[in-house]
Amino acid sequence: MRNKPLSRIFPCNRLTLSQCGCLVGLLALLWAGMYYSTPARAKVNTIAPHYITSDTTWTEAGSPWLIDSFVIVNPDVTLTIEAGVEVNGVNITGFNYLFEVDGKLLALGTAAKPILFHNTIGPWSGIGINGTAADFNQGSDLEYVTLYGGGFAGSGAGANLSLQYSAVDVHHCQFINSPGDGILGDNAGTQGVANIYDSSFTNNQGYAVNFEDGSVNPVLSNLTASGNGALLPYGGNLVVVNDDTLHGAHTWENMGLPYLILQTIVGPDSVLTIEPGVQVLAEPGNDGLDVQGRLVANGTASQEIRFDPADPASGWSGIAIMGTDTQPSTGNLLNEVTITKGGFTGGTCDLYVTYGDVTVTNSHLESGQDSGVCLNTGASLNMSDTQITNNQQYAMDVIDANAQFTLAHLTATGNLSNTIGVEGGIMTSLHTWPKLGINTYDLHYSYVTVAPTGTLTVEPGVTVLLGETRDITVKGALTAIGTPSDPVLFTGETPTPGLWADLSFEGTPEQHAVGRLAYTTIEYGGYGGSAMVNIDNADVSFTHCILRYSAYDAINVLPGLRLTALPAVGLVTQLVQINWSNLYDISGYAIHNGSDQAVLATYNWWGAASGPAADDNPGGTGSALSGQVLYRPYLTGPIRMSIFLPFVVR
Repeated sequence: MRNKPLSRIFPCNRLTLSQCGCLVGLLALLWAGMYYSTPARAKVNTIAPHYITSDTTWTEAGSPWLIDSFVIVNPDVTLTIEAGVEVNGVNITGFNYLFEVDGKLLALGTAAKPILFHNTIGPWSGIGINGTAADFNQGSDLEYVTLYGGGFAGSGAGANLSLQYSAVDVHHCQFINSPGDGILGDNAGTQGVANIYDSSFTNNQGYAVNFEDGSVNPVLSNLTASGNGALLPYGGNLVVVNDDTLHGAHTWENMGLPYLILQTIVGPDSVLTIEPGVQVLAEPGNDGLDVQGRLVANGTASQEIRFDPADPASGWSGIAIMGTDTQPSTGNLLNEVTITKGGFTGGTCDLYVTYGDVTVTNSHLESGQDSGVCLNTGASLNMSDTQITNNQQYAMDVIDANAQFTLAHLTATGNLSNTIGVEGGIMTSLHTWPKLGINTYDLHYSYVTVAPTGTLTVEPGVTVLLGETRDITVKGALTAIGTPSDPVLFTGETPTPGLWADLSFEGTPEQHAVGRLAYTTIEYGGYGGSAMVNIDNADVSFTHCILRYSAYDAINVLPGLRLTALPAVGLVTQLVQINWSNLYDISGYAIHNGSDQAVLATYNWWGAASGPAADDNPGGTGSALSGQVLYRPYLTGPIRMSIFLPFVVR
């Protein structure tokens, strides 16, 4: 039942004004006793002075202490309030009394004798504890205190307890029925902060706790909230951390309430630790958690850490690990973490990484408006035992092919593409495309180059999809060695001959490119008259491979340049060989050798028992050869490698 005004419950129209005033005053105190459980005893009704100019104690013996208009505790002055004290208003017209502390407040109640701040005859300001930028106010302590109905204005403007340039400890307190917030760190940049323990927030119209300066580092423990923020879009049973940059070590404790963030930045000099069981809610839209320093979110199987949008119908920008080339973000950890509906802004994901590293284990990234994970320039990801589900783009999007990642035991389901998208770039170091839960890499958007300093290893069982006109250029080394039961596949996004361009090995006379391919199928290349495999100044070998469905030549060996080396080294030439392989259904030549070095191509199946169509094999009806190709002996039937049908999940 809502509290009704006393004047309506006990009408005074038949009493004199003085009689009415006495009656209302008496009933007001009785009303407070009923609702706030103040100890039953004689009331003294001490009128509090307006200014507290020296250290002062408000005793229980003098309670209730009545405020007729305002109380201001001067700087460098301590007001101590004893256990059992009641602080109330005295003006029966309902004056909005003010309670400002520019010094120190010690309101030290007990469980048996709590302290009560309220105004039974009208609203009041709430307690305001204030310092200045030059003189930060700290040392105030509230224990077993109930603050009822304080705060003139709404959320972010008033509160039962409001702080500017001040810090206060709050233990075993109650914050009830404020027109604003329960506790307000008022205004960005003022560092207003409360360390809050074992306290409750009930029916405040704003948030339970609202830190408008999000850079503060409170200690929070065992908080409860109910009925707050009934008119706020996401409710008010929250601890708000407004947009700001964190510096130093911060911890978001599992204190019982979710955190609501706007655009929080973990600065380059900061470490943010999030305890198991914490839920972080983000304002919809561009708001998210940007980590320039370090994020440690180490949940447990029984107490996961969650990152969700505050509005379930909308998304947020997600977690972004984003250092710089000179100061990367290192040591980030996400364990037993769930991230939902990230990637609201273009180019972001549930988890976005650039110039930084992150380890992700036992986690879940779901329902993002882009991809589950995005890796951009300078990114390094170690991810295992993680589910990536129902995102609107790729399970993982490698925006820069030079990003590093190690993957193990992943599950990708329900995404627009349950693959790893590779948008392009230059690989300058050692890279591996593993098959560990997600086995398909989709080169849809751009082209990949393996630099002379780079090596790409494609593990057994991996499928590489290439979009229209796309290609892979190897100036360093490519290793694609499958197994009979787990072959490697390079294929088109659709089974169309000539959809993608080529796999090109392009070295120099001084540094040959290198290719080692075994149990690998290459198909549907040859876009625009290109050979499906081009070899120039490179040493490339194919063993137990399949080359088929090219719209032009399957293998084109360019002339290459000879390099006369030191006399002890001799002549450096490129070496190309293909053995124990199947080459068939090729529109151009199976091998077009334009160099003066012979290609060793023995023990292959050319698509016909009669062997390849070659100048020195007039009866051959199989795939055609051109140039110096040593194809004898050849096989009269296909090599019976493992039979497999590529299963591509998009």
